Amino acid sequence: MPPALIPLVLVALGVPAAMRAALGRPRSLRAAWILATAAVALAQAAGEMTGSRLGVLGDAQLLLAAVAAALAALAVSLAEPQRRS
Repeated sequence: MPPALIPLVLVALGVPAAMRAALGRPRSLRAAWILATAAVALAQAAGEMTGSRLGVLGDAQLLLAAVAAALAALAVSLAEPQRRS
């Protein structure tokens, strides 16, 4: 695995897991991980294409990846059916 992918993988796995630990959401962690991984890959590509240097570690666009992973986890949380009391 290229060294630049390691922090991106950690962001894609860590952000949804942290959101679940802090808020109890998303309940479907597997779906959140899949969507976060896709969002991180898109954010990395967008950062490369735009030449963004904000929040860059090596070749990894960490700030864009973290924002994308958080939005993906939030999207899964909102898409989940609400529990009835």
